[in-house]
Amino acid sequence: VVSIGADDTDYVKAGQLLVKLDPADARVALDQAEAQLAQTVREVRTLFANNSTLKAQVSLRSADLARAQADAARAQDDVNRAVGKEEFQHANAQLAAAKSTVAAAQAAVVAAQEQLAASQTQTEGTSVEQHPNVQRAAARVREAYLAVQRAQLVAPLDGHVAKRGVQVGQRVQAGAPL
Repeated sequence: VVSIGADDTDYVKAGQLLVKLDPADARVALDQAEAQLAQTVREVRTLFANNSTLKAQVSLRSADLARAQADAARAQDDVNRAVGKEEFQHANAQLAAAKSTVAAAQAAVVAAQEQLAASQTQTEGTSVEQHPNVQRAAARVREAYLAVQRAQLVAPLDGHVAKRGVQVGQRVQAGAPL
């Protein structure tokens, strides 16, 4: 308690300051909550931005797959046209390499699509402001703001102070009668 605005038997009006508590801890908690809200907003914006990056990755991997499939088709044509045994073996080796490149490219496309799907589940059907993480951080800011506001206890209505049960410098717990 840092100050007391009324004593026993004093008449007070509604809204008059009765007891002022030290707001330092509550202000620090409010500053921390505001900083956490800002950090959360940045993280959620990054989630939304990652969707675009991951879509580009899917497109890139799909292009790589198309190129690998074209190379495999060309290698298959070379095998079909091979005349000599050595030429046939060489073309077959190139075809096998091309097929493994196609398989790797297909796996890369699937992986990129899965990453995109996972990222989209974090942002689907919401905006930055409505994202649950941002809402939770905003609620903590409101809670901390209320704690700062509650550092000043005011009379709820006009009347006389029946009994003051607190002294300046006293530490009080939440819910303690003052």
